[in-house]
Amino acid sequence: MRGTHRSLRTDRVHFGPGSLDELATEAGEYERVFIVTGRTLDEETDLVRRVEELLADKHAGTFAAMGEHTPGSAVERVAEEARGCGLLVSVGGGSVIDGTKAAAARLGYPAHVAVPTTLSGAEWAERVGVTDEAAGKKSGFIDERAVPPVVILDPEATRFTPEKLWLSTGIRALDHAVEGFIWGGPHPVTDVTGLEGARRLVEHLPLSKMRPGDEEIRLELQLAAWLAYFAPLNTPMGLSHGLGRRIGASYSVPHGYTSCITLAPTVSVAKRGMPEDRWETLGEALGGEPDERIAALIEELGLPSTLSDVGVPERDIDPIAAEFGDSSGEAREVLHQAL
Repeated sequence: MRGTHRSLRTDRVHFGPGSLDELATEAGEYERVFIVTGRTLDEETDLVRRVEELLADKHAGTFAAMGEHTPGSAVERVAEEARGCGLLVSVGGGSVIDGTKAAAARLGYPAHVAVPTTLSGAEWAERVGVTDEAAGKKSGFIDERAVPPVVILDPEATRFTPEKLWLSTGIRALDHAVEGFIWGGPHPVTDVTGLEGARRLVEHLPLSKMRPGDEEIRLELQLAAWLAYFAPLNTPMGLSHGLGRRIGASYSVPHGYTSCITLAPTVSVAKRGMPEDRWETLGEALGGEPDERIAALIEELGLPSTLSDVGVPERDIDPIAAEFGDSSGEAREVLHQAL
C-alpha cells in the first residue's frame, strides 16, 4: 500500500459534559465575537444565552436566522453583521456551521469555534454547501481554510435537539463512514477510524432512542460521528451524498433524512464493484449484510426510508439521475430502490 494522508486544520477538540465552558478561554484573545445560530435554539432554549454569557463583554452580536440547507441570503447577512469580529462561534447543526464557514470565507477567514448540536459532521469538513434559493439547488466550495480550528463536543448542548433530527444526523454520520470506506479505497487511517465510528453509531443510536436524556450515550455518538468523518480530505463520498445534496436543496429535505433514504440502496448498488473482503469487513463493523443492516437500523429508529416519505415524486427520478451523467444507470437504480 502506498498513499498520502493529508490532515485538515482542526487543532483542538474539547469534549465531554461541561466542555462548553472552554469557549471562554478560546475567546480570550479576541475583542469582538459574533454568534451564528438558528431561530429555534435562540428562541426556545437557553443554550444561546449560555454562550453569550460565556463571551461576556466580548459578545458583539448574534445572528439567529440561519435556516436549513444554508440559504445564501442568510450567509450574506452574517458576513455583513459580523464584519470586524475576530472570532465566529457557530451553535447548531450542519446548516448553521456551513453558513458560518461560508460567511467566514467572505470575511477573510476569522477564527471559528464550532459547537455542533447534531451529528451531521460539518465541523470537520473543508466542503461548504450553500443553497441558491432562486434556483432551488445547492452549490458551494471547497477550501481547507473553512474548517473550524476548534470544535466543542458537549453532550449537554445537544439535549435540545429534536429526536428525529438527532437520530437522522446519526445516519448522516454513518453515511460518512460507509461511503468513505467504499469510495475511499484502502487507507491505513480512515479505514480504522471510519469503521470504528460506524460500529459505535450502529450500537449507540438505538440506545439513544431508548434513553434520550442519557448524556453518556450522546457523547459516545458525538465521538462516533467524529471517528466516522475523521479525515474528510482522505475519504471521498459517493452517490448517497451526491443525491442527498440534490434532493435536500430541491425538496427541502434535511440531509439526515436524505441519508436515511439513499444510503442503503447506494450500498446495495455499490456491492457489485466492491472486493469481497472489503464487503465482509464492512459487514463485520455493521453487524450484518451492510445494506440490510443499514435499512433495518433506519426502520428501528423510526426514520423515513423512501422518497415518497419526504414528498419526492416518482416522475422526478429520471431528471435527477440525468444530472449525474448517469451512463451506468447507478443513480437511477438507487433512486428507484428508494421509492
